Amino acid sequence: MTTKLYAQGDIILELVEEAAALVPLPRDPDGAMVLARGELTGHRHAFYGGGVTLFRDDALARDLPPTLYIAHVTVSAASAELQHEEHATISLPAGTYRVRRQQEWEPRGAQLIWE
Repeated sequence: MTTKLYAQGDIILELVEEAAALVPLPRDPDGAMVLARGELTGHRHAFYGGGVTLFRDDALARDLPPTLYIAHVTVSAASAELQHEEHATISLPAGTYRVRRQQEWEPRGAQLIWE
């Protein structure tokens, strides 16, 4: 089975089996559903508008190192756009996605990618 992946900057969204949102995470005051913020710039990987639920369930990410797991996002609309100030907008079709940070290998070991 081929895994469907979407990448934007330092995060990867992986289409996974549907999962029930246990406790949805809150939106920012401006209504944005934020997946991650750039550590240096503060820029956000965010959805705007409805049809998107963000939640964490560590049991669904037990195969990932804890430092890489961000959350799960469910797109209940036909599609939703993930936006970022420095990256192209990507459109995700309806489904549930596991969101994680990317890492790169360097001679001294794995390093997280930071914006």
